Amino acid sequence: MTEDRTDRAEEAFRAAFAEQADDLSVTGADTTAWAEAARCTTRRRRLPVAVAAAVVAVLGGTLLVVDVLAEPGGPAPAEAPVVETERVDGAIAPRDGWRWVERGGVAVQVPEGWAQESLMCGGAWTGGAPAVASVGADDYATLADCMGRPGRDSLGTDAVTEEAFPPVAVSLWRTILIIEDAGTVYDGDRQDAVEVPDGTYTYEGWTLDRTTYGGTRVTLLSDEEHEELATEVLASVVVDDLSPSGCRAIEEFGQERHPASETDTVARAATVCGYGAFPRKSGDEPVHGLEASRRLDAGAAAGLTAALRSAPLLPEDPALCEYRLDVPYVQLVRLFGDDDVRELEVAVYDCAVQFDGTWRTLTDEVASFLVRPDPV
Repeated sequence: MTEDRTDRAEEAFRAAFAEQADDLSVTGADTTAWAEAARCTTRRRRLPVAVAAAVVAVLGGTLLVVDVLAEPGGPAPAEAPVVETERVDGAIAPRDGWRWVERGGVAVQVPEGWAQESLMCGGAWTGGAPAVASVGADDYATLADCMGRPGRDSLGTDAVTEEAFPPVAVSLWRTILIIEDAGTVYDGDRQDAVEVPDGTYTYEGWTLDRTTYGGTRVTLLSDEEHEELATEVLASVVVDDLSPSGCRAIEEFGQERHPASETDTVARAATVCGYGAFPRKSGDEPVHGLEASRRLDAGAAAGLTAALRSAPLLPEDPALCEYRLDVPYVQLVRLFGDDDVRELEVAVYDCAVQFDGTWRTLTDEVASFLVRPDPV
């Protein structure tokens, strides 16, 4: 990688985040490392941050990445992303033509046109256009068992670089951003796996950038054609306990959040947050960590409110709920009104949703506004 490329990345990052980095709020034992990581996310060889994972992020499961308010279509501008730090109706909007991808306490901007892909069984490795994927630690994805994509010959590099790059044919590589739980393990936790530290790895025109922020790892594989765009993507990383779209990194469920109101709820906007359960440490009780988000504008928020109001009340002794594959996670909806923020829980496993002091049936109309799964 050239010095010019490093300098461009450094300038882009500092221009966009010089003021914001000092204001990041992060919890946990590794606060200093997280804050430093937010300052050092440039397209250059980085200092290791937090935990170095055992195996590279190249195959994975089927978790969701959903749009957060952005203008559709069009090529990405050449300048680095500019992140406005002021929250409007609870959210920080991405640059025009881009969207936020959020997981845990990490958020990254990507162009709106980047495809949303599943990594299950190597399904994203098609040699196609740039894409995004999100992966959980418990997602099952073993290339040998799926037999979905041909493997590759040795790259003829050192062992760490060999392990870092995707284990599929080079012709199937693509520019792709992968945001995953740092504990994700691939290929059945192979005994011969080589540890891949955070850093930047290169191979014949391809660059793989890998950084871990607390419990979340960000990996970007890019080719020479998308070199400048990849610099902009990495410069947009934000680390905070409250995501740009307004979702908390960790959520406690089982609360009565949406009491009855004498007046109709009027929302200017809404944020839908999708959470998955995982243990903080082995043997601990699981907590709910942010896995995906969806931002609704005023029109969509009004549609969701109307759908909630018309949903039938949940019976006192409801029938067994059939599991919905189209609506994963436990979800939290945050409705932003003129003077307040009202929250309601969506118990997907019970096909139930809170609203106006009651529990209501999770109808197809309500579900259409929620966080949706990756394509399979």
